[in-house]
Amino acid sequence: MLTHRLEFKLGPPRPLSIVALMLALCVVPARAADELSGEDKLRALYAAELSFTEAGDPIVPVAIAEGVDEVTVSGETGMRILPGGDEGPELRTADAFRVAALGASPAKLRFWPIVQRARAGAGADAAKKVADLRGRGIDARVFERGTLFGVAGEVLDQREVLVGAAPAATAEAAEKSAEKLRAAGPVLGIHVEVEARPSGRIVATSTRTAVELRNEGAIWFAAAGTAPLRVQGRRSNGSTFSGSYHGRLLFTISRRGQLTVVNAVPANRLLAGLVPAEIFPSAPDEALKAQAVAARGELLVKIGARHLGEPFRLCAETHCQVYAGAARETPRTTAAVEATRGEVLFVANGKDLLDTVYSANCGGHSEHNENAWADTPPHASLRGHLDGPPDSRAAAFSSGVTPDNLVSFLEAPPSSYCGTASNQGGPDRFRWTVTRSAADLDRLLGPRRLGRVRSIEVQERGVSGRAKLIKIVGSSRSETVRGELTIRQTFGNLRSALFVVEVKDGAATFRGGGFGHGVGLCQTGAIGMAEVKKSYREILSHYYPGSVLRKLW
Repeated sequence: MLTHRLEFKLGPPRPLSIVALMLALCVVPARAADELSGEDKLRALYAAELSFTEAGDPIVPVAIAEGVDEVTVSGETGMRILPGGDEGPELRTADAFRVAALGASPAKLRFWPIVQRARAGAGADAAKKVADLRGRGIDARVFERGTLFGVAGEVLDQREVLVGAAPAATAEAAEKSAEKLRAAGPVLGIHVEVEARPSGRIVATSTRTAVELRNEGAIWFAAAGTAPLRVQGRRSNGSTFSGSYHGRLLFTISRRGQLTVVNAVPANRLLAGLVPAEIFPSAPDEALKAQAVAARGELLVKIGARHLGEPFRLCAETHCQVYAGAARETPRTTAAVEATRGEVLFVANGKDLLDTVYSANCGGHSEHNENAWADTPPHASLRGHLDGPPDSRAAAFSSGVTPDNLVSFLEAPPSSYCGTASNQGGPDRFRWTVTRSAADLDRLLGPRRLGRVRSIEVQERGVSGRAKLIKIVGSSRSETVRGELTIRQTFGNLRSALFVVEVKDGAATFRGGGFGHGVGLCQTGAIGMAEVKKSYREILSHYYPGSVLRKLW
């Protein structure tokens, strides 16, 4: 028996007949009840596990809007409202419904700096590390992150074992703990532990009849027909959002205690709304297919490793992958998704999924993964290399882009697929120049209290020439900044960290190349390769050398 609560609350009296109410709302008895209580179903939202369609397509929960004040959901062909999820009571309606949260409170979290990380099966080493830390008076625990799932009779184990130490109640305090721990060894990120889930009541009110449905923790919506559901709403920061989505819509409470809208959608349908948001839909077919395979691999690898402590697996932003829903779908990109249905890349052993990361434009030379993300071990299929066929200029950069040849690489680059592609997405992706005025730098660097900037020195670079560590020298003090993305953000979101910089009169001029971190697939380069008749398999082999393409479903 389901233990969730169903409440129907009528609002202010209206001249509405019983017959009209029956026509507006159809309460359907529960279908064959499942064994899960409402509490069990809420718990399942936080579990790193996958459900599948009857056709074997993984269903992926993606947050499409977070920090929401209020949202309206409607269905062109009507809706099914599912207070306890599938297999429970449902309400059928042609009305639109406003959804809000009442009495929401955030989750209780603990943040653990990660001092050891290994694939599943390394429990003995992790236990030894914990014992050592506790022997030194440092609180430590073992955690498991990632997911284990079966596809077409094959088990894919994406789990890893983490050792967390010196926990803190806030992310900021955990960073301070991490700084102390770094004196004894590396810190590989922060693990979020949910000690108590968020709580609150979800309230859905008909826009026409004022019938109100309330449920603790979550309410699911599904289309009554084949048309997607439409949502439009307002976030707590004042911004608005809207979109159309296939699959289920889940309204629940995030770990911050805010209403969140989650789209639980089969992977192929998700990719149909994701691929055209990540690459130009006008790109050649083979480039679209390569993008579909790369995006599918990222979906599977990131599940259970991102947004820990949240009732969803991925977000719809660049942090995971950009997903725009049904409204963004195009016939050509959907055809590319279907043509590569179930295809993903594996590492050379053919057993482990490859994290098929990608960026917009590598600038003519891709980057090693560990140079972009210091907490990842070097991967043989994510090695930086020149992005083009051999030519007379390529030999000069056979060992990479170095401080000695960087200016030459930027000013007279060798032939590259991303440099010759017809669709560059604008003139400022392959090569670009940006100036930050003295006033800009004062604003961007003000919290660091450096004074007027005198110089910006790149102290470490990756194999592509991208900056890994810089030193900013100011009139008051100096400070170092580490990390490709952090460096870009420090100076107002530069296109990439592949640059040389000159400071004059407090202003900085950056001359650079590429757009993004440069690891894995270069989207512009994929377009260039497709334009010279390379297949999607050849494109994937070029950007993920040594990988194995397999069809899982």
